[in-house]
Amino acid sequence: MVEVGLSALSVVFLALAGAVGAQPIPQAPTLDVTNIVTKVRLTAERIEYSGLITHEANAGVFELYQSADPKPQALLIESQGGSADAGMELGTWLFENGMQVQIDTYCFSSCANYVFPSGRTRLLAPHASLMWHGGVTQPITPEELARVLDETLAGFPEDERRRLLEEHSRDELVQQLQQSLIAIVARETYFFRRLGVDQRITTLGHLYERELLKGEGDYMGWDFSLDDLARLGVRGISIKGGEAWEPVFPVRGRKIYRIKLDELPDFQPRFAPTRWLPPVGAP
Repeated sequence: MVEVGLSALSVVFLALAGAVGAQPIPQAPTLDVTNIVTKVRLTAERIEYSGLITHEANAGVFELYQSADPKPQALLIESQGGSADAGMELGTWLFENGMQVQIDTYCFSSCANYVFPSGRTRLLAPHASLMWHGGVTQPITPEELARVLDETLAGFPEDERRRLLEEHSRDELVQQLQQSLIAIVARETYFFRRLGVDQRITTLGHLYERELLKGEGDYMGWDFSLDDLARLGVRGISIKGGEAWEPVFPVRGRKIYRIKLDELPDFQPRFAPTRWLPPVGAP
């Protein structure tokens, strides 16, 4: 088993990248990720991934896969999300290796955006919960990025926060993220094109927020029926034991909104049939 912690600087960029791709409706409390440890391990049948999606944890998964004989055919994941970049890295690897994605408990944010759709097939437990709440194509202002940075830094111990800001100014951290936005958007667009999935799966709750919520409810995000997921390009989903899928949201006092595509004004799914496209940078 591999355990991966987060350095102070990686926590800041995780929060910033998460701000681009994870704005809930309405705004949820900022996630304290400073003490999260992600665990990955290899069993006889699969790789198991529990915790925040990070590049370091992904590297542990790739190492376990390379050393395994025979190769595992599935990834079981329980994750509250992570950065968009790390989510796409893991999703691309799953897609290229033809892995099944299994969810027994929950898969939120970047896990739902990039990991769940990337499986060759997808297996849900009857009460497993999926949640989307934003993607990198939704608008975010410099002021919003600065606010997320300030909230993240406020959760650090004073000496650690001071040391981080001595090495990287607040304006520098915000500016670096702004400069990376164009590249991240281009990467996400290509990512979903490879999968044959409608990219708007990550932002529909924001694009139609007024029509969906109508001022009611305390929602952290949204999900879709299995039929609507198929309409968006996420097919090959089965439920353990052949049971009905009846997701149970594990956050007490909060809810997930069920988006119904037929109720969205003038909505038509947009995706190309799945076909092999080379990785970014391949000849």
